[in-house]
Amino acid sequence: MNWISIDRDKCTACGICAVRCPRCFTKEGGEILAEASEDKCILCGHCVSLCPAGAITHSEFDPGDFSALGRKVNFETAKFIRFLQGRRSHRHFLQKKVARENLEILMEACRWAPTGSNVQNVEVIIYTDREKIDRLSDLTIEYFLWVHGRVQKKLTRMEAEGSKDTQDYQMTQRILSLGEGMKNEKASGRDPIFYRAPVLMLFHSIAPTSAPKDNCVLAAHTVALTARTMGLESCYIGIWEAAAEYYPPLKEALNLPPEHKLYDTLILGYPKLKFLKTVPRKPIQVRWE
Repeated sequence: MNWISIDRDKCTACGICAVRCPRCFTKEGGEILAEASEDKCILCGHCVSLCPAGAITHSEFDPGDFSALGRKVNFETAKFIRFLQGRRSHRHFLQKKVARENLEILMEACRWAPTGSNVQNVEVIIYTDREKIDRLSDLTIEYFLWVHGRVQKKLTRMEAEGSKDTQDYQMTQRILSLGEGMKNEKASGRDPIFYRAPVLMLFHSIAPTSAPKDNCVLAAHTVALTARTMGLESCYIGIWEAAAEYYPPLKEALNLPPEHKLYDTLILGYPKLKFLKTVPRKPIQVRWE
């Protein structure tokens, strides 16, 4: 079944659709031909969005979902870079609730993040309940205590192999000390995992898909940057993801859909600390070809 129809009275045969999507469009003898079906079309909607004459309709989309963009949005580059320079990882938050409507706005921004092959299958779990967030934190600490013996065996093996100078050894050594340190922090009233943030967001996706990790990272960073425009700040909690994948009690608590994996974690809230200056960053290493 061909999903595309072309209004011949409107079509000017400009060929923009064929340039953008040669899999589904061709230009022959001054006429545009279209053949879009499930095995060819990835439902990106670009053909409808690009057509200057409004001649293309796609049966899998509601025409009302294509709203006019109007004038090109142009942010001043220097100001935008300054905005990026102001983003920091925040681990101290006011105990102020983030309104549900603000979280819904962030999810609206999130759905516009790109995905590999346009799969659009990133899903988000949002925790705002303190007891549930604390429970996940406790299970994470349990995980690092649980793997202590295994990590020690790995270190002993690496030392015997002469691998003490490797990055892997250094990371493994760090993991060994995490459990006890986290346990002590928790006992003193602090949360060493989620820092008592008002909001915890988990980005997950079905694993056998196109670029699942990239998709979730892009979605999370879209949320993080949009949040800054609302006076909210965030921090990525990468250390938690190993626990979420390998510790059975934590996997059970998350209850992700079948074949799904957690790929990114973000804490969010109104910041307690205000950074007054940018911080130094290493120059990016670039290879020009």
